[in-house]
Amino acid sequence: MNFSVNLSICLLLASVLASAQNLIGTKGAFHTERGVVTIERFDPKKGGSHPAIMVVHSGAGPEGDWRHSGVLEDLVSAGYSVFIPHYFDDIGKWSPADKPEKFLGYIKTLNDATRYIARQPDVHTAEIGVVGISLGGYLSLGLAEETRSHPPHLRSPAIRAVVEMYGGMPGFAIPRMTTMPPVLILHGEDDDLVPVSEAHKLETVLQNKSIPYQIKVYRHQGHGFIGDALQDANRRTVAFLHTYIR
Repeated sequence: MNFSVNLSICLLLASVLASAQNLIGTKGAFHTERGVVTIERFDPKKGGSHPAIMVVHSGAGPEGDWRHSGVLEDLVSAGYSVFIPHYFDDIGKWSPADKPEKFLGYIKTLNDATRYIARQPDVHTAEIGVVGISLGGYLSLGLAEETRSHPPHLRSPAIRAVVEMYGGMPGFAIPRMTTMPPVLILHGEDDDLVPVSEAHKLETVLQNKSIPYQIKVYRHQGHGFIGDALQDANRRTVAFLHTYIR
C-alpha cells in the first residue's frame, strides 16, 4: 500500500474517531429471564421524537472495532435514535463451539431489547430498523425472521428493515421463513471469516420469497470495510433505512 493510500485511510479514521468523541449517549438497562442487560442510546441534537434503530454489535462486543466505522455517527446525524443492546451481558460472549441454544438466547435478548426501545420516550414506537454487524448480522436476520414469520407471545415493535454487514442468514431460519422485512446485504468479496457465499445464499433465499432486498459486494474488501467502501456502506445503510423508516 503506497503512502498516499495510507494517508487517506489515516485521515478517514481520524475524522471518524473525532466525530465519535463528540457523540454522547446515555446508558439504561432492561431485564431478561436470565439477568440484566445494558443498553446505550444516542439521540440527534435536534429535539423531538425520532425513529429508532437498533444496532446489533459483532462478536467483538459493544466496544469492538465496528465502533470506529462511523455508522453510529451517520445514523444519529440522519435523525435516528440509535440503541445498542449489550446482549452478551446475560448469556456471555459467543464462541463458534457454543450450542445453538445460546444463539437463540441472544435472539430472545434482542427481542426484549426491542420492547424496551418501544417503551422509551421520544421515539416512534410502532416500528424500528435493525443494523447487524458480523455475528450481529446473523442475529438481526434471525430476529427479523422470528418476529415476522413466528411472532413471539409478547408483542414486539415491527421491524421494517434490516441492514446486515458481513453476516448471513442463520441456517435454522431458512426452511421455516415465510416472510421478512426488506434487507440490505453488505459484504466484502475477500472476507475470510464469513465467506461472500453467505451473502449470495441470503440473496437467493430472499429472491425465492419475493422479499425486497439490495446487495452490494465490495471488491478487495475483507471482514469489515475500509476507505471508500466504508463510506459507501454507511451511505447505503442510511439511504436504505430512510426508504422504509421515517
